[in-house]
Amino acid sequence: MTMLENQLRLAISDEFFDAYSRLPKKAQGKMSEVINRFKQAPARSGLNYETIHNSRDKRMRSIRIDEAHRAIILKPDTGNTYILLWADKHDEAYQWATRKRCIINEVSGALQIVDVEAVEAATDRLQEKYVTQTIGKFNALKDRDLMRLGVPNILLPALRQVVTDEDVDQILPHLPTEASDALIMLAAGYAIGEVFAQLEKTKEQPPIDPEDLEAALARVDSRSRFIVITDDAELEEMLAAPLDKWRVFLHPSQRNLVERDASGSVRVLGGAGTGKTVVAIHRAKWLAQHRFNRPSDRILLTTFTKNLAVDIEANLRSICSKEIMQRIRVINIHAWVEEFLKQEGVETTVIYDEAATEQIWEEAYQIAPTELGLPLSFYQEEWRDVVVAQGCQVAKDYLVAKRNGRGTRLSRQQRQAIWVVFEEYRNLLKERGKREPEDAMHDARQILATKGAEALPYQAIIVDEAQDLSDAAFSLLRSIVGESKPNDLFIVGDAHQRIYGKVATLSRCGIDIRGRSKKLRLNYRTTDEIRAWAIAILTGVTADDLDGGLDSTKDYRSLMYGEVPIVRGFNRLEEEIIYLQELLGKIEAQQGLSSICLAVRTNKLLDTYEQALKNLNIRTKRIHRHQADNPAEAGLRLATMHRIKGLQFDYTILPGLNERTMPLQNLIDRASEPSAKEKLLAGERCLLHVAATRAKKQVFVSYFGNPSNFLDLTSHH
Repeated sequence: MTMLENQLRLAISDEFFDAYSRLPKKAQGKMSEVINRFKQAPARSGLNYETIHNSRDKRMRSIRIDEAHRAIILKPDTGNTYILLWADKHDEAYQWATRKRCIINEVSGALQIVDVEAVEAATDRLQEKYVTQTIGKFNALKDRDLMRLGVPNILLPALRQVVTDEDVDQILPHLPTEASDALIMLAAGYAIGEVFAQLEKTKEQPPIDPEDLEAALARVDSRSRFIVITDDAELEEMLAAPLDKWRVFLHPSQRNLVERDASGSVRVLGGAGTGKTVVAIHRAKWLAQHRFNRPSDRILLTTFTKNLAVDIEANLRSICSKEIMQRIRVINIHAWVEEFLKQEGVETTVIYDEAATEQIWEEAYQIAPTELGLPLSFYQEEWRDVVVAQGCQVAKDYLVAKRNGRGTRLSRQQRQAIWVVFEEYRNLLKERGKREPEDAMHDARQILATKGAEALPYQAIIVDEAQDLSDAAFSLLRSIVGESKPNDLFIVGDAHQRIYGKVATLSRCGIDIRGRSKKLRLNYRTTDEIRAWAIAILTGVTADDLDGGLDSTKDYRSLMYGEVPIVRGFNRLEEEIIYLQELLGKIEAQQGLSSICLAVRTNKLLDTYEQALKNLNIRTKRIHRHQADNPAEAGLRLATMHRIKGLQFDYTILPGLNERTMPLQNLIDRASEPSAKEKLLAGERCLLHVAATRAKKQVFVSYFGNPSNFLDLTSHH
């Protein structure tokens, strides 16, 4: 073996894995053999290693996969780093190669793949659109600043022609993802200095060698789309699951969050599909591998629901060795509390179902002061929204508690009279050996206050879906990890997806995130049409930033485009079922059923659809609570809207969106005050938003009878 062959390094682009996933199985099966033969001796591998004539990039080469298919490789002018870029049918592969250029951005230093033909066409379109002199959106910005943000030099003329937000949308697909992030912020009105600071590009790179592929591949922006293969096992794993790119490729804004030391607690916000859970998973791996890697070290990765904890653990195992997994505990917060109390000898049953407390509330209500004339539902709402939300343990806590948004005004004397009912409710629970979740968390915190956090092994805690946790939960997490220290708490969430009615303020819980607040803006999952439709559902819903401020969706965008969600209405359920049968038949003919999920508001409604589909001999698989979905299993996925939180599918079908089902009318009718009703309605909107944003390609919405009034909000889309 020659020196050149011995030192050959192979990098692979993320686009290659997309192309590879579309190859016939037979061609896929030959790919790893082709790669290994190429690595051993490129020119003498017998793979028809050929130059591609008329290419925009003279370094493009092709190699033979089989008679019909070719792979495209970039051959370096100097050095021994080759890059596998694409795979396709012979003619299509050559066409791809003639359009593309690989360039090293001379300011950011990133390796970028540019579709030269598409860029030239976009520039021409914009020039034709604005024949007369018009002030462009980005005209005040220097070329060098735009290139530092990731804009390739070749795209600068097109960018100078951009005037409207619509123009921005037209140009985004042609930009590297790091530049997309920056352009979205600039278009939303951020100053260039703010963008540099947010994207951590305040310093320019040292002088860039535009020919040094190895140096370019090592930079963080390049690592979002290229991976240098270090061993055969790694390559085999990636070829086995080419669409699971999240395991390897992280957007620069994601990697900057994952692979860094923080001086204290970090909060990350981001809309649906921005990769928050991916960041949380990779952060857990990075900390366990690089910061807390002693055998006794432990990292807690927690979330609100058991369902999501199951899904997260399955994904974490797919990227972590057994040795690393031993240092990471994945468990939902309620299960952790129950386990901890049991270990401490506290025998109690934590109850989560409101129906299970109804009888106890009835008993406690017997001593309610009749002169106030308040219904039982008022006490239940006051308990949930004031007493539990603010951790009131004794009467004096309640007397000073804020009642913002509660309609009925209460004097101090009335509060004292009402507290007696809450005290009775707590005592009745205790007599039966039961606790509500927030009270159980308070008990755990009291024990930790005596024992000290050092009694627990956790050096760091990562929280996913933080918007569903309460003040009590965050106060407990602060107690578990102890006093503030580097890398202690990493919190990701999105209040636009709050579906369990909890609201927390981190600073009230001893968690200081000042100077360590970040945001993910790019939606990688859904098309922009789905994103816009789902955002319209939230019209009128105010979202917080988990720390007392407000969060906005103005700088939340998708990079993919497709069809607007389709909404169909029917007179009767039977007609809707016939439509679903036809729809499923069309999609199944293209790609099977396992990547489609039918999700509805309630389990009872799900039973109805499941039976109807079974009667039509349509194969289904219900995604049960506390059980991870196995994508390899056949069948149309069936689930409640709550269960699919955190999951994704090619297609999502949302049937039964009727007037009394969404929002769930018997839930809304229980509210005794307008403020409580508004809170429940906001939760229902967030739930539909969550369900719609599970889809990567398309959403199909249907109803029978009168439609949900939420659909009025989307009528302009």
